[in-house]
Amino acid sequence: MTANPITLSLAIILATLASAKLVWELLFSPLRAFPGDVDRKHLAWHHKWGSAVRVGPNAISLNDPDLIKTLYGTKNPWRKSDMYRPNDVVVNGARIQNIFNTQDKKFHAKYARPIGGFWTLSKVLELEPLFDETIRLLVSRLNDGFAEKRAVCMMDNWLAYFAWDAAANVSFGRHYGFIEEGEDIGGIINESTAGLKYFSAISQIPWLDNWLDKNPWYRIGPRPLVNGFLYTVRILSEYQQQVASGAVKRKKQDLFIDNYNGLKEKYDFVDDQQVIYWLMLNVLAGGDSTAGAMRPIFYHLAKNRDKYEKLVRELDGAELSFPAQWKDCSKLPYLDACVREAFRVNPAVALMLEREVPAEGFTIPDGRFIPAGTKVGLNPAVVTRDSGVFGEYVEKYVPERWLQKEGESDVDFVTRLRRMQETTDLMFGAGSRVCMGKHLARLEMYKLVATLYSTFDVKLEDPRHEWTYCNAWFMYHSDMPMILTARENFS
Repeated sequence: MTANPITLSLAIILATLASAKLVWELLFSPLRAFPGDVDRKHLAWHHKWGSAVRVGPNAISLNDPDLIKTLYGTKNPWRKSDMYRPNDVVVNGARIQNIFNTQDKKFHAKYARPIGGFWTLSKVLELEPLFDETIRLLVSRLNDGFAEKRAVCMMDNWLAYFAWDAAANVSFGRHYGFIEEGEDIGGIINESTAGLKYFSAISQIPWLDNWLDKNPWYRIGPRPLVNGFLYTVRILSEYQQQVASGAVKRKKQDLFIDNYNGLKEKYDFVDDQQVIYWLMLNVLAGGDSTAGAMRPIFYHLAKNRDKYEKLVRELDGAELSFPAQWKDCSKLPYLDACVREAFRVNPAVALMLEREVPAEGFTIPDGRFIPAGTKVGLNPAVVTRDSGVFGEYVEKYVPERWLQKEGESDVDFVTRLRRMQETTDLMFGAGSRVCMGKHLARLEMYKLVATLYSTFDVKLEDPRHEWTYCNAWFMYHSDMPMILTARENFS
């Protein structure tokens, strides 16, 4: 059977282009000095190949914590790469960027500046009573549903329910209902997970997004947060109707919906749609990312009974109120050590935070030159295993590394601690693109950990049990069956 001449010509052209591309990559690419194996995890690649590893045709993974301030600094920050663009949403056929995924510095400044003041620690602390509401609800449900019945609690699910409901409460003044119902109502959490799984894969080949989710003829892929988006639209509509009629029931604290809606009077570019975009980022970042940061705390304390008992002794000695208040629990050194060590061992974000090398190019410490436009970045899951920063046993959960060593001067300890903190905090981003919710997340997590471990004895059903997890930009840990036993009466 004779081949169609057009088909044959097309095949020859494609083969020629592929061959030319291969020759270019092997012999002439300015990145040929960097080795890379795409089928290995980043950490294994760096163990094998060193400080800089080529992880794609135009991408270099770096592992030097000292480069955090260079790549992600506040002054002259490097431009985000296009890996973030699959996170765009499509509205009426148009791609809509947001302050997380935009590559445009002016866009980011324009839409981040109006809300930045709502995310300072002092402003976030005004929301503490709302977190107390959600914590009380969670403790009550865990006690009635698990502690009293000696039933197995899948802690991974309940931490997600808490994170999402807490984010909704400070944003809208109401819970989604996940804690109360003990399930993912409306599939909102599953929708978010599916969206991040899509993003994490396609972000590594971002042009594919044009043919999948952003295909103008037939969109292929998940529809992230459709129900979450519709929920937010409905809540905003109800809120505005209540404001107009004077029937709105305001809480003592200004919610994010109050603050964001009020910006419409100050900025001509803020409309209802922009308020929704801001609120959606609140819930998405406050749900999945916070849950991903909390699960390792509970898991590693359950796997290390001596660390658990040491933490409980500190909490008991502090005589905390119920729920634990930030002014009290934020000052406890071992609680802080346990939380930060969990951040280090299992950061909530575990993909490379990509940036583009600026016009002048960049020479890494070993002398190799990376040309302008190359995608480079640091992976939080890689830099937190740096023994030069964190000392020995970096694969183990050792909260004591965050405490002052015997014979260590105050100056040396502060210097060492600051470097560990800066490296571990990369999971929140850094510089001008740091996660706005960093203070809120820490407030939420420290309060919850202090309260639950003061209230319950928390153990894995089987101490030998191992969890499972999926890296989808945010870390999704699962299969954490635990037994809760009430330690004391609470109200």
